[in-house]
Amino acid sequence: MDPRNKKILKKRIKDTDKAIKKGTLKTFPIEGLKDRMYALVEKRKHFPHNFFWWLRKCKIKIADGYYYCKCRIFHPYNVVKVKTLPPTWVDRDLLLLHASFAIFCDVVEKEDILNDKLYDHSEQIAKMKEEEWEDKEDQEKAIRQFEDRHEQDQKYEKELRYLYNWWTVARPERQKRLSGLDYSLEKEEEAYEEDTEHLIRLIKIRGGLWT
Repeated sequence: MDPRNKKILKKRIKDTDKAIKKGTLKTFPIEGLKDRMYALVEKRKHFPHNFFWWLRKCKIKIADGYYYCKCRIFHPYNVVKVKTLPPTWVDRDLLLLHASFAIFCDVVEKEDILNDKLYDHSEQIAKMKEEEWEDKEDQEKAIRQFEDRHEQDQKYEKELRYLYNWWTVARPERQKRLSGLDYSLEKEEEAYEEDTEHLIRLIKIRGGLWT
């Protein structure tokens, strides 16, 4: 839009606003005047030449740029540190396994999701049963829904604990046995299939690993 046209439009809106406040516009009913005033205010908020609007946009862009540069240089969040592998070259299939469980262990240990009551709703269910609702059917329905959720969350927590214990305890012990006298090609293939099976189980529960 031409800057001159913007100035003319802005002047017309100001004049219209003044006329509405003074009551000199008699061609619209009262409700129409309120709607007109609201529309004009909204238009003025979104004018590109509004200084404060541009100032807010610039502040948001500067803040986003600063945060991006800080993460890019000092603290990148998209880097996975795999402590269970050496810094030398490894095959990609092995890296995929270790990187996935490194992310999993990072969530479990840092967020402490296995030591709180995220998946235990027994106290809430007990309180709901003690309450007296006017509509008993709604109360029973809500209790059943909470019980179903509790059952599902308990299964989910059980799977989390199993995978964490398998990766941190059971698998290292298995690898020690394979690296010793108990090694055979058949057992190594079985171990590879076991790793694949547990990796698939981890992928199935990845929806709950957000932080």
